[in-house]
Amino acid sequence: MLPHLRHALPVCVLVLVTGCGGGTTSDTTTNTTTDTPYTGNCGLGTAAYALESGSSTATSPSFTISGEQNRSAFCAQNSGTAITLITPTIISSATTSSDSDSNLYGLSASVLAYGSSATTTSGGSITISGGTISTTTGYANAVFATGLGANVTLSKVDISTSGDYAHAVVATKAGAATITGTTSTHAALTSVAAEVVVLEGASAITINNGDLLSTNANDNRGILIYDSATSSGAAELNITGGSYIWSSSSTSGSAFYVLNQTTSITLKGVDISSPSTSALLRVVAGTSGSKVTLNAIGQTLSGSVMVDADSSAILSLASMSSLTGAINGADTAGSVMVTLDATSTWTLTANSYVTVLNDTAGISGTAVSNIVGNGHNAYYKASSNSSLGGATYALSGGGSLIPY
Repeated sequence: MLPHLRHALPVCVLVLVTGCGGGTTSDTTTNTTTDTPYTGNCGLGTAAYALESGSSTATSPSFTISGEQNRSAFCAQNSGTAITLITPTIISSATTSSDSDSNLYGLSASVLAYGSSATTTSGGSITISGGTISTTTGYANAVFATGLGANVTLSKVDISTSGDYAHAVVATKAGAATITGTTSTHAALTSVAAEVVVLEGASAITINNGDLLSTNANDNRGILIYDSATSSGAAELNITGGSYIWSSSSTSGSAFYVLNQTTSITLKGVDISSPSTSALLRVVAGTSGSKVTLNAIGQTLSGSVMVDADSSAILSLASMSSLTGAINGADTAGSVMVTLDATSTWTLTANSYVTVLNDTAGISGTAVSNIVGNGHNAYYKASSNSSLGGATYALSGGGSLIPY
């Protein structure tokens, strides 16, 4: 199960050249190896529009899945299978018979690119241009890519989910998703009772010019990156432009939460808003430890960075990036490396502890110009920073850089 970590006929209207199949989760079909969409088994459940080989295009399809269990609207499975959707309207209140299968394999997801293996290319692909996708029930994820080769590509699609543990976009088991808007028309991703984006295992999600909103009443995480196994591969999240609003009143909340995973997070010019009580990043070991690399490029960041004893973090601020917040304020991290270029700044809100500090452009003589102390101290591990010579340096705005 993702860490908190009634069979009814669907109401279904489809406007395209193929028919709209009805039925319950026991539906079967014999034409599962053609390029003609069918209604029947796909992934671990069924789909009203399913494809197991070949390719198919649907223009302005409209689907409403009303209360049916383990039902997707669109599903593509097997390598080489491709569905293209142009301005679809998808509304789902699907239910699930297995929370864990919904979390890991997209059971009851509205749009599902499914592959049966995380190590062998087995996934289908779905491309969507324009349109809307909305779900209203628990665990009814909107867009899901699972399995190696499974890929979902969205352009200017608006997505919303309102059920518990129902996420806007999920990639698991080496699946991948790309979401793109334009500078004038952003893609909208909204989840009001769950993380808006989830990555599991060696998966990848790229978002360009998207507006992300997560209020997550359940687990106080805006974006979740985790591994359900051990060492299944690194995850990759890239967000460029657009906005990300993370809203939670919990002091245990965080905009980015990494659990039991190795991951790279790259942020480029994203307008990120989060409450002052929430952390920016939490790195939690789980069973095998987490390793996070956070690359900020032309990025303004606010909030604390928290790393536990069995995890590590690498933070890089470049191209006029700034971070306002404490890093490893409790001195609990296995290791933390911070790198600043000549154009970037770090402003402390509490005492902070780093294992390695790379700041050759900011340190001159006995002073540091691009770390603002505000009366707080930054501590560096002397044995890991030979270039700093074990010296103490004055920070801008008061406070010191001190060896320990």
